[in-house]
Amino acid sequence: MIAAIIGSIILGAIVGVVGRAILPGGQDIGLPKTVGLGIVSNFIVGLILGSLNWILAIVVGGVVAAGLLWLGIRQGFLKG
Repeated sequence: MIAAIIGSIILGAIVGVVGRAILPGGQDIGLPKTVGLGIVSNFIVGLILGSLNWILAIVVGGVVAAGLLWLGIRQGFLKG
């Protein structure tokens, strides 16, 4: 149980960084928001696509994270 939580946090950090790298321009968010963004996008990908290969989960999660980040900046929840 604890290993799954730690794994989700680590994978969320990787997905968040990939999402920030995909979205052009600077984003003024810190590491906690990046990890949170990655965890949320990973959760969404898991609900939609189910169990995936971890590399595919990072790529698809990064795209979802970039979309969530763009939406958050556009709506004014995050600074762009």
